[in-house]
Amino acid sequence: MGWTVFPDAVPELLGDTLFLREPTEADVPAWYERATDLESAAMSGDPVPESIAMGAQWLARHRERFRQRAGIRWVIVPNGSTQSVGSIGLAIKSEDARVAELGVVVGRTYWGRGIGTSAARLVTRLAFEALEMSEIRAELLQSNLASRRLLEKVGFRKQRVISDFEKSDAGSEDGYLYVLTPNSGEPSAAIR
Repeated sequence: MGWTVFPDAVPELLGDTLFLREPTEADVPAWYERATDLESAAMSGDPVPESIAMGAQWLARHRERFRQRAGIRWVIVPNGSTQSVGSIGLAIKSEDARVAELGVVVGRTYWGRGIGTSAARLVTRLAFEALEMSEIRAELLQSNLASRRLLEKVGFRKQRVISDFEKSDAGSEDGYLYVLTPNSGEPSAAIR
């Protein structure tokens, strides 16, 4: 079954305070700064890159996932700026069942400003309205209180505990699976 609703290009999403666009080579330094923040990497479960050169791999990986219709990654840019302050993405987990997984990373300087929440609202609206997703999932560590609040503000509901959720520092901690369905959230955005 072919996917007829997947976009040919990464759509730009415009909100009241930010916009989301396709990542470019110019975003690699900001990505590297976020990715080497040890606390942030531990909370997201991401490995810390060894060098900024790994940014080219990050960018190529997301471009290839988009080309294969396996995911879409955007950078988060506050209105009035050209610099990205984070990234957000959808990984397509099941094309037939229309299930995707949401991932959000915001640089420490911008924590607590509602940027991740605004970005998540834009992406979930696109996922349900344009991509016709039936469910969006998010997995996170139980200790990641900021991400839990973000998901709950967007309308995600905690579905279950994930035992021994993997962390980037080779340890483990229990996590949560959160789920959003088309009518359970309050996303609002303009898609262009």
